[in-house]
Parts: sequence; C-alpha cells; structure tokens
Amino acid sequence: MHTAISGPIRLAHTHEIPEGQGREFKVGERYIAVFCSEGHFYAIEDDCPHAGTPLNDGSVHKGIVACLRHGWRFHLRDGRCVSVPTAPLVATFPVTMHGEDLYVTLPDEAPNMS
Repeated sequence: MHTAISGPIRLAHTHEIPEGQGREFKVGERYIAVFCSEGHFYAIEDDCPHAGTPLNDGSVHKGIVACLRHGWRFHLRDGRCVSVPTAPLVATFPVTMHGEDLYVTLPDEAPNMS
C-alpha cells in the first residue's frame, strides 16, 4: 500500500547539512538527498540513474554532485547529468526554509517521473 505525502515536509535544520555535503532522508517511499552548495540548499532523488548508487555521499562542488561509484555528475538545481547529457534526469524537489528549518515538497503523484 502506498501512502501519499503532501505539502512541505520538514527534513532538517540548516546546521545539519554543512556546506559542500549532503544528507539522506526517507520520505514515505522515497529517499531524498539534501545538499548545501554555495549557501543554497537543494533536494534531489537519492539515486544515480546509472547504477542506483545513493548520491548523498558524493562530492559537491559549485552546485554539482558527483556519484561516488562511477563519477557521473549532476546539477543539483535541475538534475541534468553533466557527464552524460543523454542520461535520465535525477528528480529534483523544491526546498524552502522557515527560520532555520528546511522543508521539501514532493509531487502529488507517486511515480518518479525522472
């Protein structure tokens, strides 16, 4: 049975995600990676489309995360692959801040459209 989650979901406090790093969060059926890069927070599906490796532990530089397994690099802003332009997009999600708390909003539909 799939449980729908809607509306902004609190994931973390800003200090829990240091500059240049990511953290993984389970939200319903999904794993979401939240990153801080150049003072901005980004949320993406925590799954490299190449080999299914989590992206949250990848190195982050100037808004791009590199997968630890094979080095594929993805823009945190829109999920595009820098390494292989024809690769599937990684799903991205809006991040909002309320005070020092970070919230992510997931799409209403259950399937991953990336």
